[in-house]
Amino acid sequence: MIENMLDDLERPTADLVSVVEGIQPTVYGTDTLGKSMTGATASVGGLGEHQKQVLDGIKQFIANSTQVAANLRQMVQSYRAVDEENMTALQTIEGVDAPLPTAQNRSEGPVVVIAPALPDAATPPPPAADSFEGTTTAPTLDYNFWQDPEAPPSA
Repeated sequence: MIENMLDDLERPTADLVSVVEGIQPTVYGTDTLGKSMTGATASVGGLGEHQKQVLDGIKQFIANSTQVAANLRQMVQSYRAVDEENMTALQTIEGVDAPLPTAQNRSEGPVVVIAPALPDAATPPPPAADSFEGTTTAPTLDYNFWQDPEAPPSA
C-alpha cells in the first residue's frame, strides 16, 4: 500500500522538480521586489533556494517512505516464517495430521468483530444537597464584566 502511494507521488514530484528547476532568478526582475524574491535583501535566501530545500525534503520523505515499506515487507516475511515454524512445532506436539491454516490457505475476507456485552449502566446518584448540580441557583459570572463604581448596584 505504501509502495502504491509512493508510485502515485512520482509523477507530480517529477513535474514539480522540472518547474522549480526551470525558473531562473532573472525572472523575478531587478527591482526591490525581485531582489527580495531572490534573497539579495536578506540573509535567509531567496524563493528559489527555499523551493529547492522543499524539493530536497520531498525527495528525502520519499526515500524514507520507500525504506519503511521495504522494512515492513521484510518484517511480514519474517513473521510468516516464524508462524510457519511454530505451526510445524505445534503439529508435531499435538500429533495433528490435518494441516493447520497457513498464509496461503487462510481466507482473506473481512474480520468480524463482536462487541462485548456490557452491563446496563447504573443510574447516577442524585446530586448532593450542597452542590450546584441540578439546581437553578447557579453562581453568576457578572464579575467578569466592568462595572461603573459610581452606578447603583444592580439587582
